[in-house]
Amino acid sequence: MKVIHSSDLAVSGHLLNFDVLRLLFAIFVIFSHSFALLGFADPVQALVRTTTPGSLGVDGFFLISGYLITRSWVNDPSAGRFLARRVLRLYPGFIVASLVSVLIVGPLGADPAQYFRGLDLGGFLRGLLLLHEPQAPRVFAGTPVETVNGAMWTISFEFRCYLVAMLCGCIGLFSRRRIFLVIALLVGAAICYTVPDSGPTDSQHQLFGFKALRVSDYMAWFAALFLTGSCFFLFRERIRYTLTGWVVAFAVLAWSLFYPEWLRPGVLLAGAYVVFGVAAMPALRRVRSGGYVDLSYGLYLYGWPVQKLLSWYWPKVMPWPMFCVTMILCTGLAWLSWHLVEQPALRLKPGAAKRLRFKTAMADMA
Repeated sequence: MKVIHSSDLAVSGHLLNFDVLRLLFAIFVIFSHSFALLGFADPVQALVRTTTPGSLGVDGFFLISGYLITRSWVNDPSAGRFLARRVLRLYPGFIVASLVSVLIVGPLGADPAQYFRGLDLGGFLRGLLLLHEPQAPRVFAGTPVETVNGAMWTISFEFRCYLVAMLCGCIGLFSRRRIFLVIALLVGAAICYTVPDSGPTDSQHQLFGFKALRVSDYMAWFAALFLTGSCFFLFRERIRYTLTGWVVAFAVLAWSLFYPEWLRPGVLLAGAYVVFGVAAMPALRRVRSGGYVDLSYGLYLYGWPVQKLLSWYWPKVMPWPMFCVTMILCTGLAWLSWHLVEQPALRLKPGAAKRLRFKTAMADMA
């Protein structure tokens, strides 16, 4: 079995599988919400009773983010350019999705006149600035979750992890990787064993039946995932991926899903190896997930409001049909989001033109 070096992951993001993985994780979230928003447990949750595909998808997002964001800083250790890139990646899509959710989706799930009378414009604008879940009056009354776009609550934690990465870069921790590894291990150990009775990401607070965690607990878990991804980048030349190792890691991850006390360690260690092992698979490097069309963010942003509207106007819909219809509709919305909002914003990122020429050249060589 050929040994794959983790350092191979840093060649070119569009020739590897990170886009495919993020797309898959976004689909996981939509899948779980297709059941939860109708008051059902999805098949995986019913089997393991500790987590959901949606929660695992969010975990995967943070693992990959830790790897790629750390790589971004190491390649260009400038706080100003780093922050500009992160803002341009998250905010434009988030702002447009928030406006669509509050100004279009919300009124469709309530009495429009009463809805707009109760809309707190100041709170909504503060939420936009802080990347909080869109603040809107009560909508979709009588449904299991009466919010306009509950999936967006994780975006603020993503940005906080970016700030953590920037701080680590500014104080030189990325160049002291053994110290960084110790810190990551301590954070991971703390979150694994201080809250052992909850799933790793109690997605939508009590939506999936877990006890709601404090904001600090969420941040600690997401930071642990992010720092784990960072470690996989910093020690990339020391990590080897083999089929045997991947199968063992997948088996450990699957086993940990049945035991709450082992779930978080399983995700942080075995889960990370599974994710980055998939990213290193040569057979999949030719798959470009649309390559230059990244639909994952748009799917994540628009899945929830589309599902709420479907369940509101199609009250007898069941989870599987809702999942299929949501995927069809959200693929179109994600395509529009990428071409009209996200990609134009990314062209404004410092060094974007240079990176685009590099990726095009690498694609031509593939």
